[in-house]
Formats: sequence, structure tokens, C-alpha cells
Amino acid sequence: MLSLLVILSILVSRATEASAAVSVSVPASDASIGLSPFGSWAEVSAPGAVSGGARFLLSNADEGVITYVFSTPSTSFEFWGYQRSDGALYNISFDGVHAGQIDAYNATSTGNDPPLRLYRKTGLSEEIHSVRIVNAYDKRGSKYGQMNIDHLVIKGKRPGLIQAVAPKFPAKGFLAEAELEYSYHAFLSLGAQATVNGGNGSAVDVLLDSGASESWVVWTGCDDCAGHLNYYKKSKEHFSNSTIKSSIAYGNGGEANTLDFWQVNDTIAFSNISILSTTLGAAYHIPTGGEGLDGNFGLAKSYCAGAQCTSWPSFVEAMYLDGVIKSPVIAFYQLNYTDKPASGVTSKIDVGGLDRNKYTGAMDWIPITQDSMWTNPSAQRFVKGAGKFKNATAKFSHTSIVFDTGDPGKLGIPTDDWSTLLTLVGAETVNGATLFPCASEITFNFRGTEFRNYTYSLVDITTDNGNGFCTPIANDAGSTVNWITGSPFLDNYYVAFYYGHAGLNSTMGFAPKTLAAKAAKAKLVVGSA
Repeated sequence: MLSLLVILSILVSRATEASAAVSVSVPASDASIGLSPFGSWAEVSAPGAVSGGARFLLSNADEGVITYVFSTPSTSFEFWGYQRSDGALYNISFDGVHAGQIDAYNATSTGNDPPLRLYRKTGLSEEIHSVRIVNAYDKRGSKYGQMNIDHLVIKGKRPGLIQAVAPKFPAKGFLAEAELEYSYHAFLSLGAQATVNGGNGSAVDVLLDSGASESWVVWTGCDDCAGHLNYYKKSKEHFSNSTIKSSIAYGNGGEANTLDFWQVNDTIAFSNISILSTTLGAAYHIPTGGEGLDGNFGLAKSYCAGAQCTSWPSFVEAMYLDGVIKSPVIAFYQLNYTDKPASGVTSKIDVGGLDRNKYTGAMDWIPITQDSMWTNPSAQRFVKGAGKFKNATAKFSHTSIVFDTGDPGKLGIPTDDWSTLLTLVGAETVNGATLFPCASEITFNFRGTEFRNYTYSLVDITTDNGNGFCTPIANDAGSTVNWITGSPFLDNYYVAFYYGHAGLNSTMGFAPKTLAAKAAKAKLVVGSA
């Protein structure tokens, strides 16, 4: 249990988050800044960088986009970055209205200069504004230059934090519910197999992956996909092939570690709903040894601060945009091996609404960043080793945590924060293995609408070495800039991913699962969840 001192610390922290108007510096590492394409940006220890590292676009220069939604009302905005000798020009807009260009070109720049204020906007109305910065072709360098950002500056009440907005669900909403297999796997009917297209309703087994932005499935045109259920295209009115080929490289890349697919449009059917034509990938080559599933359907947000930031919308967003569902939400009721539900209660997936019979209490709607991944920007962290809980929030370098249904790990931690955690819990190395005190726990508070605490053990308690030390279930995740938690954490809750309209007011909701018999029958949430 958390001590009274820790609880008071949470409440005091919450009450003092706002103060008088000041200049607020937002570093490039802040989770409120969206950078796309996802995976194309890198942290660089550039000269004079704020908070230790700027962000540079290393690939896909023609697709570079930076987004930011003011975290407090402000009448001014500043962009700080690095000048480039090989061309650097960005278009900038506020609230969807073009506001000029950011010119970062300097033919004499050596790369050793500190960041400069490259753009300043004053005279804005004192309210929350959304900013979109897009890389532009620079004739002076005859290319799209290397986009970069060090920090932003706005002036207002010190915010620091994104606030969650609890969604409302319409009275005339619609809930589509279907069986969920193990670890966020589900069966979807595609193309010619969908009953709406005259098919028999047979389906393919796909992972519903909140940590991925694209969707693909093996199809009949794949020569090395033996042993998989295949997608059969619909040859008539709902199918089209964009003739665009895409690839996803795994591990060290190369043909043996690459997935190749065509971008096509076809029907996706789920439960008793379907979208007749939406984009997916038809895989014609999968990595050597194959994938352990027939497809991977990404659930990452395709809209960042109101603008599209991935190749195509997820099937949930597509259904919402097409009017098939009334609420842009997907929710999971995933049973794990320790659950003992009442007879008839099974794992379920809900699309278009929430099921009130699947959880107890109120949903804790938590703040989510403006980028594509489902990322909470500012969780408080309380750590316990062999002693009492301590507020360790300020001791860690990385503030954000990503929720990924496709990750089988309990908790992945960036290397520098991992080292900090080892010290905080009093870890020991025994015969080359890192061990934690068996009482080690961590508590997260994601600053949601319920301000709920989430506490779990950091160890496998069955591995006690006889001296009170156990094998950790958290791990060093390397050079990543985010903490990440996967299915072992998410399985404990009824979890909702709410996309919002075009990515605005997106949020995630958590509530304790109920295992009672009522969970076998759906009850649509109306109004507040």
C-alpha cells in the first residue's frame, strides 16, 4: 500500500502544477511534440541542446512533420533549432492557417553552432493553438533538407501537463462485439471471404497491435506463406490495388528479415459490421521462417493534432470516418491465465462503444500525446525496493510511457532510467544475473480523470533465491526514449483506445475488469463511462 506521505505528495503535486505566467520551454524530447514519420527521427547530442538532445530527421525527409498543441494559452510562439548548410526550409501553420516559413539555411554553418531562434510569432489570441510544421523543398540545396528541432517556447501559466478529456458516448451509439483470442489476437473476415461480399465468413488470425501504424495480412499471392490462412481479394467493386509496394524491415534487415506488401483497398468485416473499402497491406513476402500469425493490424493513431501522420487510417478510424460506428473507440477485455471468470465469460473486443458490464467503477481517462503512438506524457512513478515507496518521478530522465498490445513484456525501460531503477530498489548482481528485492514494486499515476494509482510487482516472486532476491520482470529496453508496457500490464484492465476526431482529444481509459457472470452480456455505455 502507498503511504499517506506518498498520497499527499501526489495531491500536492497535482494542486501546484499551474502558476503565474512565465516563458515555458518545451524541449524536443517532450512527449507533447509529435514527430513523423514515426521511427525516422533520432535524438542527437547537438551543441547546446536543451535537455541533452535535439531531434533530427534521418530519413524520409519529404514526409517530415512536427506537430504541437499548446499546453497552456499563449499569445506567442518560438521555434528553436539548428541551421543547416545543405538547405532547410519549413512551412508553418497555426490552427490550420498557413503562417509563413521557417528558414534554417546558412551556407556557412559548420554544425558546431548552438540552437538559434529560427521563428517567432506574436499577436496570437490568448488560447490553446495547434501548430503544424512541414518540411519543404529547398531550391538552395536542391532537396528536402534535414529537419530538426531543439525546443519551443510559449508564454503562459506553467502547464507542464496535458489534461485528459473524458469522452461522451451517444445514446444512439452502436457496439460491435466479437471474440478475442489469446494476447490481442482476433479473427477478421477480409475481401471475398466477408459475408457482405457473398463469402462464407471465414477469417484470418491477426494481432490487433496498438504499437504499429500499418495493417497487413498474407494473401493468396504470397509464395512463401505456407501454413497461413490467406486473404482473398474481392475482384469486383470494393477492391482496388494502389500499385504501391511497401516494406517493413525487422532486426538487421535484408530479404530474410523483410516483410513486403502491396497497398490495396478491400472490405474488412468484424462481428456484425463491415467497411466495404479501406486500405490494408497484402503481403507477398514474409521473413524467413514466417510470422506466427496471418497478419498484423496496427491500431496506432493515424491523425496527429488534426492532420494525417501515417500512411493510412486504422480500420477503427476508417469505420468512424465512414459513419459505420458512432464513436472512434476500440476496447479490450482480455482474460489472462490467472483469471477465474464466471461460466460463459470470455475475452472480447468492442468496437464503436464500451461495454458497461465488463468493468467496475469509473473509467480513468488518461492524457495521451499528439503523436501516433498511444503515449502518456507525464506519469508519476513511485518505487519500492526492500523499504518504503519513494516518489521517484524526478529521478528518471524519460517522462513518457507507451502502451503496446503487441509487446509481450511487462515493462521496458530506457537504459539510463534502468540504471536509476537498479539503484532505487537496491538491486544486486548474483552470478552475473541482476536480481531485485522480492518486495520490489512500482506505482504509476497517469494523471487521469480518476487520478488512479496502478501498482504491480517488478519481480517474478516464484524465483526467490532464498535471500529475498528475485528475477525482475522489467527489463533494460536500450536507447529508446520512452518507457513501454505491454500485454501483461494491459490484461489487468478493461482498456479503451479512444481516437477522438482526427486525433484531437484522443485518450485511453482504464478500469478494473469484472469476472462476474454479467460480463457475458454486453451493455452499451451511454454518456460518461
